[in-house]
Amino acid sequence: MLGMLKTLEDTFAALAFADAGERQEAMQMAGVEETTVSVSDVYAAVAFAEVGCEAEAREMLGIRPVRLVPTPKVCGFLESVGLTGVRVAYGLAEA
Repeated sequence: MLGMLKTLEDTFAALAFADAGERQEAMQMAGVEETTVSVSDVYAAVAFAEVGCEAEAREMLGIRPVRLVPTPKVCGFLESVGLTGVRVAYGLAEA
């Protein structure tokens, strides 16, 4: 909650500077950077992301690819029931 309050305070402080014409200071206060991505690229990236093509969306926005964790080795049981490549997590709970 404190993080959100700090973000709101920074945003409103930046707004005051932006109203006074101090664009660079306002951007620094708000923690934002200028970008060269066009609005149409943003809308296209959103469309790609909505249909599950996150890699293409990131590429359109100029975001470097996220390093993926290698797929863990599948145990024999998952292979035998046809679930090769499916990630399974399990835990124990007291009854």
